Amino acid sequence: MIMQDFMKVTGMVIGAFPSGEYDKRLTVLTKESGKITVFVPGARRQGNRFGAVADLFVFGEFSLYVGKSAYRLQDAKVLNFFEFLRDDLNAAYYGMYFLELADYYTRENNDEALVLLLVYRALQGLKSEKLDNSFVKTVFELKMFVIEGDLIPPERLGENSADIKAAVDYIIGASIEKLFSFSLKDDGNEKLRLLAGEERKRIVDRKLNSLEILEVMCE
Repeated sequence: MIMQDFMKVTGMVIGAFPSGEYDKRLTVLTKESGKITVFVPGARRQGNRFGAVADLFVFGEFSLYVGKSAYRLQDAKVLNFFEFLRDDLNAAYYGMYFLELADYYTRENNDEALVLLLVYRALQGLKSEKLDNSFVKTVFELKMFVIEGDLIPPERLGENSADIKAAVDYIIGASIEKLFSFSLKDDGNEKLRLLAGEERKRIVDRKLNSLEILEVMCE
């Protein structure tokens, strides 16, 4: 099979790492090709035109050269880089956790469009004054587990109250666009957060560094 020399994808940078003396290696979650690795020559040189593109949370259209074993960035059009995260350290910690959990689940050449949309909407949720960051995290986690087929069925939630079971039912059935459009009374948010934490411990089989930082700094 002969691969095309160039391709264009829409996606978000969910990982950014130094490579060599001046380059960067990006992990990009794309709508078309799942999670891919993209090298950006010279991205760490002062004044390089890709310096601002080769960074976490950047969402846009990426034109790539397809090599024998890797992709290389040729051009990029930034559509959103979630600038508020640079000024809101608390929100940034949550955002980095969202990226790491997405990285845990996603694979190259898989259909990861729903996960990409979920990450995008969750980052938007962090900017909303109407939503608590912890609530956004809880709903993000549970929906991620739904997408990946890992969430415990609502009928097996045992002692959880009717409102928590109803919230889980909503998260399961809601579109991602409407995912954060509900609220819980009294201590419902805390109960839902504890449920999400229990599910995460059951499902995720490796340490998430961003989660450890988040729990120390924000929760």
